[in-house]
Amino acid sequence: METNRLMARLSAAILIATTISVACLRPTYGQTAPNILASAGPSVAHNISQPTERVEMIVKSSRILTLEERIPKFQVYNELVVGATPVSQNQIQIFAKTPGTTQLNLWDTNDRLYTVNVTVMADARQVEGILESQLPLATLKVIPIEDSAIISGTVTSVDDVDRAVAITEQFYTTVVNNIRVVGVQTVLLHTKIMEVSRTKLRDLGIDWGSVSTGSFFYSAPSGLIRAATSGATAIPSAGASVAATNKLFASAGDFQALISALRKQDLIKFLAEPTVVATHGRPARFNVGGRVPYIVPSNNAVTVDYEEFGTAVDFLPFVVGPGRIRLEVRPEVTEPDPSRSISAEGIDVPAFSSRYVETAVELQAGQTFAIAGLLQSRTEAVTRATPFFGELPYIGAAFRRVTEARNDIELLITVTPELVDALDPHQVPRGGPGLNSMSPSDTDLFGHGHIEVPNLLGGNDCNMEGDRNNVMPEVMPEVMPGQFKNEEAIPPGAIIPGRAPVIVGEGVSITAPPVK
Repeated sequence: METNRLMARLSAAILIATTISVACLRPTYGQTAPNILASAGPSVAHNISQPTERVEMIVKSSRILTLEERIPKFQVYNELVVGATPVSQNQIQIFAKTPGTTQLNLWDTNDRLYTVNVTVMADARQVEGILESQLPLATLKVIPIEDSAIISGTVTSVDDVDRAVAITEQFYTTVVNNIRVVGVQTVLLHTKIMEVSRTKLRDLGIDWGSVSTGSFFYSAPSGLIRAATSGATAIPSAGASVAATNKLFASAGDFQALISALRKQDLIKFLAEPTVVATHGRPARFNVGGRVPYIVPSNNAVTVDYEEFGTAVDFLPFVVGPGRIRLEVRPEVTEPDPSRSISAEGIDVPAFSSRYVETAVELQAGQTFAIAGLLQSRTEAVTRATPFFGELPYIGAAFRRVTEARNDIELLITVTPELVDALDPHQVPRGGPGLNSMSPSDTDLFGHGHIEVPNLLGGNDCNMEGDRNNVMPEVMPEVMPGQFKNEEAIPPGAIIPGRAPVIVGEGVSITAPPVK
């Protein structure tokens, strides 16, 4: 009997304790209930002011919805997706359970209905954290959809797109790529293709073909040039046509100064100097030359075919990062070679000699990449004779001398890539070549000796009464090379104050005030 009484009292005590615990979890208005989902994730307050709103949540996270008035009742359509519990008179805490969508209805004391469309997505914070650590310059967001994911945002290079997709594929089987590449994606290529006489350069003490670490020339007079070889990486190409191709990197300062000096001394011959604009990942080609026709006999018939000759350059640029460019380039020089032509069935077939190289490099925008080492030997004959006597028949040979010399010609190609972007309409300068000057009048031409005068009116009816001898402004603006001064241009309809009232534009009746 004692045992039964003790068991009954113990059961009653447990029942009372359970009832008290349940009552503590059931909040009453005017009291704040404990956050029973604190471990489910951080709560974020969200004020509801519109009749219909949308809330996005991540699994195992919670939100606190707040109304201005008391919430007497609420309803959740799918409690498997979202759970809800009141925390105060005008606040309800919702917590995400599983991915999906549901609807939450709230009523205030005036029986006004507020609808909240809740979307619960899978937790992608882990992969987003990895993307943020591996790609610090990117802004990416991952939206999971069951076993798939949509990745969106912006990156600064195309290579970052591939890296982001590869990382996301480690977590999801299918990845939809909505990433955009921002920044300048247009490359301007300054190319110079030159022929250099290695024989003449060696006579001056310059060994163009020797490249060593830290210096560009093997023996340069007075240490004229010291091109830096750091800051860029050469990518060897498979199957390059010339094995002894030397590649170097330098800035466009001292190196271009030497090129200009050698050009003035006729030691360098420029074959082509193109400037090509190409977009990231799209090939560009420059070709200057022509086509040579030749006859091809076949099956008792004669057809005409053509062979191209001249200078051609193929480019394929890639913008791999801020100010970083990977460039694939293939320059080629093709020339007719009569010494190698053949005859077939009485028809002469021309021959051609070709020099080309194909390589890929990665360098900063503004750096210069040069290719050298493509050699060609030529035999040059120079005739020296005594005037008049050397031209006489029979005995003129005694007053003439023919000297043959071997000249090693080396092909030198320099490429300088730059990142460029298009101008907005308001950035285009109003003035252009030939628009800031005009033909002089008889007084200017014969009286002052001016072959052109400033065109301040922007037309052919310039009628200035001022001092036209001073064609230059008193204070020259500081303008860097390649910089436009938009404020110097005068738009149509502007008024120019001066010694005499001058009005720009037709049909304008406003008189300009004189200069004080």
